[in-house]
Amino acid sequence: MGKNKFKDYLSVFAYKFFKYIVNILPNFLIKLLAKLIAKLAYLLTKKRKKIALANLKRALNLDEKSAKQILKDVYQNLSYNFMEFLQQDKLSQQQLLELISFVDTEYLDQALAAGKGVIIYTAHFGNWELLGAALTARGYQVNAIARKQNNSFFDREINQIRQNSSLKIIPKGLAVRQVFKALKKNEIVVILGDQDARQSGWKLDFFSRPASTYSGAVQFANKTGSPIVPAFLRRLGWLEHQFKFYPAHSLSNLSEADLKQELQDLLTISEAEIKDRPANWMWLHRRWKTFN
Repeated sequence: MGKNKFKDYLSVFAYKFFKYIVNILPNFLIKLLAKLIAKLAYLLTKKRKKIALANLKRALNLDEKSAKQILKDVYQNLSYNFMEFLQQDKLSQQQLLELISFVDTEYLDQALAAGKGVIIYTAHFGNWELLGAALTARGYQVNAIARKQNNSFFDREINQIRQNSSLKIIPKGLAVRQVFKALKKNEIVVILGDQDARQSGWKLDFFSRPASTYSGAVQFANKTGSPIVPAFLRRLGWLEHQFKFYPAHSLSNLSEADLKQELQDLLTISEAEIKDRPANWMWLHRRWKTFN
């Protein structure tokens, strides 16, 4: 076994041991542990904290004190996400649904009634990992595009938790063909479109700044006729969420200029969600790095 493989194996062993401990603790202790991890991460991840503070101050026009307070809540959300994810595959579908209130699901059902599948456009917002499991618990057939982790052992462990919730994983490198197949079967494909797309993305406005944006959602919709339903799993508290759906965007055979406007509209919805609940979004990402 090579040195890197051995390190990967050790990290997965530590992860499995930690997951075991979390799953035997009562919820009030898991919550306390999550808060402790959030505080430690806030203190130790200096580079990411610097990026996030700069993003917060510029996007929301905040002073240093206000930005730091929101950022502490961002770390808490991420820590809560991790702890909830570790417990996700031990929850029954009913237990999982008890954590979530659903708002305006008729938009999703109406879109699926067209028989062309649905693209859910969302972001790294709230507990996005729970989003697919919440939909499968309601009886929907759901596919999610996921980037392969550098640690292959860890990648398998993460995907196993996802698949235990009946979520179908589409590897990012194989996305095009499998997305078309899923939509043809009238299934849901979840796309997180809020990260920097580097040179391959479209230059659009996000928080009044140019941002390289993945165009996959509107490109797939344009070729298949599948409607796009914006949806966000908002965190309301520990083990408490609200799943909000927006009216569908239907598009087919549009020009690139029109597609860019459709994608801009989706970004504007995402921005409004983030402004309303800034601690729910992952500000630690260098979202504007391509054009700034």
